[in-house]
Amino acid sequence: MYDEDYRGLARRFMKLRRHWLLIVEGALGCALVAMIVSLFLPKIYRATTYILVSDSKIGVGSKDSGALQLVMLPTFTPFVDNDALITETLKNLHLDSAPYNLTLDRFRRANYLDVRIPKSTRLLEVNVEFPNPELAAALANALAQGAVEFNNRMNVTDTAATQLFLKEQLDKARDSLNQAAAREVKIQEEARIEDREGELATLLAEKNKLSAQLQQLRLDLAQDQSKVSSLEQALANEPPTVLLKKSVTADRFLELATEKVNPEATPLSMTEESPNKNREEMRRDLVAATVDSGAEAAGIKTVSARLELVNQQIGQLIGRLASLRSDVGTAQQNVALASEAVKNASHEYQTASVTVTSKSQDMKQISPAVVPERPIRPSVVFNTAVGFLLGGFVFAGITVLVFQSGRRFNRERAFIEEDAAEVTFHRS
Repeated sequence: MYDEDYRGLARRFMKLRRHWLLIVEGALGCALVAMIVSLFLPKIYRATTYILVSDSKIGVGSKDSGALQLVMLPTFTPFVDNDALITETLKNLHLDSAPYNLTLDRFRRANYLDVRIPKSTRLLEVNVEFPNPELAAALANALAQGAVEFNNRMNVTDTAATQLFLKEQLDKARDSLNQAAAREVKIQEEARIEDREGELATLLAEKNKLSAQLQQLRLDLAQDQSKVSSLEQALANEPPTVLLKKSVTADRFLELATEKVNPEATPLSMTEESPNKNREEMRRDLVAATVDSGAEAAGIKTVSARLELVNQQIGQLIGRLASLRSDVGTAQQNVALASEAVKNASHEYQTASVTVTSKSQDMKQISPAVVPERPIRPSVVFNTAVGFLLGGFVFAGITVLVFQSGRRFNRERAFIEEDAAEVTFHRS
């Protein structure tokens, strides 16, 4: 089996060798046709430009902004490859009229535009293939510049929107500040802290006075009670009356001398009983001390009641003042916070442009497209070589098919002749 296949392959090869001139002529014919067709095909020119996508130079970027930008770089492709920009560019370059009459659909189906991202770069490669070299360069530059302008307009729009938003926030912060300031003034007016502090000072002075008075009354009461006790003890030992002897001669020595001379004689002195003046004086002092004690006890009771009321008023006033001071402090803190919010909102509003720009990406066209000098399609040499190779393969295949068909025809013819001979032999 294998020998038969080998012999068959050898026969085919020998057949191709015998007809090599025919195969070469067919290949040359195909190459000639490919060359002629390539010469008459419309020439396509390619114009290339690059757009650099970089971080903003304004503001401080994050540490991972470089890696993030490389990951997000494909999102910038629609800046160039978008229907609105292509339609506007075709209209501006008058490609929507004769002789090209290009529409967006025709432009897309013809694959005139190709946007690529070179590996490990921050570039957008914009390739435009077009039959006219000047228009190819103009299209590439117009699309690149349109993408850059669109990015700039988007940044401006973002800045305006950010400023409008921050302006609203600033107005709200100012309204909050005005409300907080008005509330602070109202609370201070209603609090009357100075008046209440004056009232508290008056009550404290009265408390000090009452405390001193109460202390003095208690001291006087203790003294009077002690005096009453001592006087009562002294009165208990004091006789109500006293006996007084009065001499007739009013001379004591003479009276004694008379008594010695005549003891039997009538005494020259007399005894008189009278109230004890010392005891009466002590009783008057006791009554005065008792009255003073009662007055001092009543005064202590009155002063204590007043002092308790004053202490209660002072406690209530201190609590009220603490609450009012807390309300005033809260209002002042709210004013301070609102003022700080206004300051921050004003700063953010003033730096809105810098803030938006620092968070945006810069797009710049580098290496503008120039008018290409040589077309990229069709390639006459390449097409001729491909035509020659294809022609050679085609004619070689035709030769093999013809050889196979001839062999099959000869086999069938021999088989028919054998059958005819057999039939003739049987008849005879």
